[in-house]
Amino acid sequence: MTLLLAVAIGGAVGAPLRYLLERWVGKRTRGRRAFPWGLLVVNAVGSAIAGIVVIATTGGLRVLLLVGFCGALTTFSGLAWEADRLRRVDAPMSWVAIVAIPAACIAAFWIAWRLAAALVG
Repeated sequence: MTLLLAVAIGGAVGAPLRYLLERWVGKRTRGRRAFPWGLLVVNAVGSAIAGIVVIATTGGLRVLLLVGFCGALTTFSGLAWEADRLRRVDAPMSWVAIVAIPAACIAAFWIAWRLAAALVG
């Protein structure tokens, strides 16, 4: 029950932060070929945080931050939503997003994970 509460609290913080950050970035990048920059930024930042969390935490704190917070901050459903939206207005750009966003997330996670591991150990 404690871990479920940790996930719920992390998600309650991560989900609104995702919404606000994605909107903030989106407003500053509007008109740039309809690419979902807000989605890319929020998912890459969340993936970098996840890389650090994996190295720096354990137990309940890891569940709260990794599963709850990062899980709500980074979602595959956002990519699916944007890919479908882009498919209707700029089909080639939808493929760019489908490839670029996961690649950026993997890179952000790996870099943060490697840096955190080097600092800790």
